[in-house]
Amino acid sequence: MPEEKTLSTIINQINQTLRSHGREAVQEIKMTNREGKVIGQIRYGYRPQYVFDAVNTTLLPENWKYEVISREIFNQQAVVEVKLFISIADEWLCKGSQIGQMQIVKENVGDAYKGAITDAIQKCFSLLSIGTDSYRGLLEKVYKGSSQPKASTASPRPPAQSAAVQHETPATENSSQPQKSQPAQDNQDLPQITGVQIQRVENRFIASGKVFEKKEMLKAAGFKWDGTNRNWFKEATAATH
Repeated sequence: MPEEKTLSTIINQINQTLRSHGREAVQEIKMTNREGKVIGQIRYGYRPQYVFDAVNTTLLPENWKYEVISREIFNQQAVVEVKLFISIADEWLCKGSQIGQMQIVKENVGDAYKGAITDAIQKCFSLLSIGTDSYRGLLEKVYKGSSQPKASTASPRPPAQSAAVQHETPATENSSQPQKSQPAQDNQDLPQITGVQIQRVENRFIASGKVFEKKEMLKAAGFKWDGTNRNWFKEATAATH
């Protein structure tokens, strides 16, 4: 890698390469439940192979690597945590870790783990603002053929989701008045997540415990962040059948 290239210029080149492919590099991302019904919002992101090709072309394959930190299966999903390492000026830097998940189809756990690792690596790249158009919500119009993000020469900024995480702080005793709660044992669709307890509070299921460490798993199970009450919740009416 030429010495004059900085990390910022490399990231800009990668993003410009991704934008140059237009719609063919974009995919529609849907999450479904066991019955195949779409749950949550439909998102739009770059196809993994296009991201990896752009990174390999600009950064070069020998200048990045990853390490799988943990693996877990829950609710018919493979979940992994991955650390990403980037080599700049012959020095390896760890650019954080992210959790990826993938549904297990036809009991094929191997493919599910592979997909979860790919998902986690892409999220790690997002910490560098690689593929930032995806996390800024700019790819829906590209996918539908109505526009294409403009290439930017400005220094990359952290994706919006990274800033949002800073506001997700645990609830305090004064954040809301006590409410009657009970264990969420009457719902069979709720996930079993190590370190997380789920209770029913009126018409909601509220998650507590290691919720911020396991937030990706909660998202995959249909839980949402309540910024007012500062907790992860799922509507009971939507969860019961």
